[in-house]
This record gives sequence, C-alpha cells and structure tokens, in this order.
Amino acid sequence: MEDSINLSTSMCDGEASLLNHNVSFSSTMVTSSLDHSVPKLSVTLSDAEILRLRLRQPVNGSTSLDATAPLESNQGDGTLQEDETESERVIDIEDTLEITADKSQVGAGDQEPSWVAPLEYFGSKIVELGRRTWSSSAKAQQYTKGCYWSPDGTCLLVPVHFDGMHVMELPTDLYSEPTVQETRPLTKLQSAVHVPEGGTVYDCVWFPHMNSQQPETCFWLATRQHEPIHMWDAFDGSLRCSYSGYDAVDEVMAAISLAFSHDGQRVYAGYKRCIKIFNTSRPGRISDDYPVKFAISCIAQTSEHPNTLTCGNWHGYIQHFDLRCSQRLGPLFTLGGHKGGITQLRYGENGSGEWNLFSGARKCGKILQWDMRNYKKPVVEFQRHVDTNQRVQFDFTPDRRWLASGDTRGAVNVWNLQELGEASVLPLHSDCCNGVGLNPVIPILATSSGQYHFTDRNTHRDTLKDSKIAEQETTDDPNPDQLEVIYENAVIMWWCGQGASE
Repeated sequence: MEDSINLSTSMCDGEASLLNHNVSFSSTMVTSSLDHSVPKLSVTLSDAEILRLRLRQPVNGSTSLDATAPLESNQGDGTLQEDETESERVIDIEDTLEITADKSQVGAGDQEPSWVAPLEYFGSKIVELGRRTWSSSAKAQQYTKGCYWSPDGTCLLVPVHFDGMHVMELPTDLYSEPTVQETRPLTKLQSAVHVPEGGTVYDCVWFPHMNSQQPETCFWLATRQHEPIHMWDAFDGSLRCSYSGYDAVDEVMAAISLAFSHDGQRVYAGYKRCIKIFNTSRPGRISDDYPVKFAISCIAQTSEHPNTLTCGNWHGYIQHFDLRCSQRLGPLFTLGGHKGGITQLRYGENGSGEWNLFSGARKCGKILQWDMRNYKKPVVEFQRHVDTNQRVQFDFTPDRRWLASGDTRGAVNVWNLQELGEASVLPLHSDCCNGVGLNPVIPILATSSGQYHFTDRNTHRDTLKDSKIAEQETTDDPNPDQLEVIYENAVIMWWCGQGASE
C-alpha cells in the first residue's frame, strides 16, 4: 500500500494495521497502454525504442534483453556497427532495474513472490494461528454467519449477528514464512474495520479485483434486512454508495443474494420475484430486471459464459438462465436433488472447460457436484451433517484439488477431488461450523462457528449459565439479561499447509 508495499516481502515488517495506512489515491493506480510483457523502464524512451520493446526486439538484433547473452556482430572482426541514427542507441540493462526498499537493484521481471513452489494443502497437522470470540446473552445472541477471504488474501470479512460486519487482517508474519511452527504464539485477532450494522445480514461479497495496494478497489457489498445494497469501504468502513431495489408500491426491497460479474462491472442481486442487474459504476435505483418465479437465495456464474446465471431458490431447485433470451422463456433448465432450499452455489472449474457446479442446501446432508453439460443427475455426492436451516459454507483450494465444508456438529470435512475418497473429518469447533474459507494466496483455513440457541430453561436448562448465581440451585428464574449462552461463537485461522513442525 504506502510506497507500493510488496505483499510478499515488506508486508511482514509492518507493525501497524495494513488497511489503516495513510494512502495516496493518486499514486496507487498506475496505468499503461503498453503490453504487460514489456518491462517497466526507468528512462524515457523514444517511440522507436518502445516499439522494439513491444516486439521483444532490442536494437542490436538479438531476441531478448538478457545481459549475459553475447552481442551479435555484423562484421567479421567482432566489432559492432555504429547506429545509423542517434535515437537507435543500445539500452543499458541497468536502466531497466528498480530500486527496492533495501536499496538493492532488482530487474523488473525478476520480482517473484516468496511462494515459488506450488502451494500444498492438508499434507500435515493443522496449526491454530489466531482466534476471535464473541459472547452472547439470552436477550441478544451474537454468532458468526460465515467468513469470506478477500480476493488478494489480505483480510477476512466476518458478518456477526447483532454486531454488524468485521474485517480482520492476516497476521503480517505469515506473508514471508513458508512454514509455521507449532510453538508459534497464538494471535489475538482484532477488527481492523467494524461496520456496526444491526439486524440480519443476508449476504455479502468482495469486489473480485480487490487489491490492498489500490484503495479504490477495496470494498465489499452487503445486503441486510429492510435496507438497500450497500458498498462498504474496506479501509475505514465508510459507506461509499447504495444500490436500491423497489417493489410495485415504490418501497425499498432487501436483496436476498449478491454476486459480482467476473469483470466486476455488474452487480447481480437476487430478490423474491426478480434478478436485478446494476451497473457497478452507476449506483442508485436504475437496473435491468429479469423476472423469476421464486426467491433467489444464491447466485453463481461461470467465467466461460458471462451472459448466463445459475441461481438457487428456497424451494430446493437450481435454475440456469440465459440473460440474452426473452424473459418469457424462463430458465434454460432446472436441477433438483436437494431436500431443502439452496444455500450456496460454486463453480469449481479446473481449467479444461468443464462446468463443475457444486451446491449445498438447508437441512440437506450432502454437497452435490453437477456436470452442467449433462445435468440429468449429479456426478458425485459428498456427505456432511447439516441439521438446521442455517447456511453452512464450503470452499475450494485455489488449485481446485481440495473441497472443505463445515457442518452443524462443529467439524470440517475435507475431500480430495482427485481421488474422491472418504472425507477427512477435522473436529475444530464445539458448535456449528457455519463458515469455511481457504485463503487464495497462502495455505490458511479460516473457520467460523455459532448458531442461534433457544433459551427456554425448561427444555434447554443445560445450555444456560447464570452469571450472577454461579453453581447455586434456586427456584426463582434469574433475570433473562443475566443469562449467558455458553456455546462457542468464534472465528479461527488455521495453518493447513506443508511443513508444520515443533
């Protein structure tokens, strides 16, 4: 961020919060009309030289800018011919070097992240890195509702019932360490940003091109009860803008589900009877409406076909829409296989052009994998325990090799998608594990736990604790405000990569 912080090196040295640096908006965005393969030079070049760089043809006729390669000669005596024009001078390789923070010179194409080898997941014992807990009372129970990593892997978004939304940053020492010791001190996770919204957060989603070094891209969308869609700044938690949906009597409707297009130019919002498509750069109430028959509970989109949407609804069906077709045609096809309402849809594309859709639902003990080219029945069923109407997340590793899901018994189920064997069950929580998120950059697993518990002392006497009368029997019911729910409400980060040792 400040002074163009390098996430792979400099970030681990910052003691202050990453998202709280003073940032100059004018210096963080650098645009260029050149091809991305052209090195960034520190000298002013002529138009002819720029053209040669774009064609990867230096002035001496060689095919690369390698300083170690011998220069070719056009004369038999090994000497170079003089340039015909003064502008056609040889570019010194040192002119293409950049000065790093430690005063050392690094080639523009030589900067590599600290993670050189492919990331390994779930190859050894997982190690707890840090946690954050919330206390609850019988009057106002606070519990997490999932966890969402930012696309650049720097921070974690956690909605909490009756406590708004929290953004917690990844501990800075993890950016430069390829392994984690089991004796590493436990980090007490703190909220870098807290949006104290009340009520129920229905859904939230990060901007797909979020980059902490570009503050204008650092935001997320959230929808909550009786409110329009809000865009929240990830640096200070301020409200940037809103996208409003209105019903037939011109009253604000709350969106049930949210999704960005892959290019980030459009916002898809699922409502009870329609899908609204907003232009990201044009907040307000102007949108394109696509009517549907059922409430849209979740949305997914494949990168190969940006004009189609796959939507789930509370009736347990998955419908695939082509937004270019007439609205009268309805969905292209409908999938059924879950008993309850659909809570999550994700495409697990493996790079070979296959459409692998994964779906989860309420009170349904399975995750279904569909091949969208032949959607008559699911390809694979992954078994998990989901006994409530709560949304229980699942997520993939960046290489799409591993699938991880929480369940209502507090465990995390992990499947190897290449072997399709039995799930590895990791008992990480003592209460419902509703959120699972795999960092897209570093092998770190984030999990969140908690759910609503009934506080009727006659039927759930063992779930309550009187904070005033500890371990004393009494015939009088205590003040409900003094009752504390003793179940776990926490978010935890775990190291799930290779090399964890004592």
